[in-house]
Amino acid sequence: MKPSETITVNSTIIVPAGETFDGKGKRYVANPKTLGDGSQAEGQKPVFRLENGATLKNVVLGAPAADGVHTYGNAVVENVVWEDIGEDALTIKSQGRVVIRGGSAQHGSDKMFQVNAPATFEIYHFTARNAGKMIRQLGGSTFKTSIYIDGCVITGMKEAIFRTDSTTSEVNMVNTRYSNVGSKWYNVRNVSESNNVKF
Repeated sequence: MKPSETITVNSTIIVPAGETFDGKGKRYVANPKTLGDGSQAEGQKPVFRLENGATLKNVVLGAPAADGVHTYGNAVVENVVWEDIGEDALTIKSQGRVVIRGGSAQHGSDKMFQVNAPATFEIYHFTARNAGKMIRQLGGSTFKTSIYIDGCVITGMKEAIFRTDSTTSEVNMVNTRYSNVGSKWYNVRNVSESNNVKF
């Protein structure tokens, strides 16, 4: 998806409950003065906030992307490309089912996806490149997160694909190609895999 134009976002774009935001392939970058500079500094604001049942699609997030996308409840993220992850690409802020279909993310010094609440997190046909880890459950938290990865390509994770401190969290990865993913599953007790290829 080649961006057709670049839009500077001065304040978080809120996608209301049940609605769809279609970026039509445009690139969105954060105003570093109001949202954040995309560094590892905590407290940066998201470019997009998805309320329960919202869908975000056909968006390119350029640098700086501040704190990316925040989800509150159920959300669908379709054909979204993070050119440079910045702080985090996406953070699950409250309980729900979050589905990512298509798209890609790259260049994160820490984690790509952050899970801060009990969630079902499904990722289909996504390309993840060059980060500390692909998915991180909030450090020290014991709630259950269920991760499903299908048909993805994952390369260049320094630490793992998924890291958790919870004994109940689980991951199921199928039909996925991966290389250089660190320890793969960091402290994950419940893992099922099928039809994956290491390359």
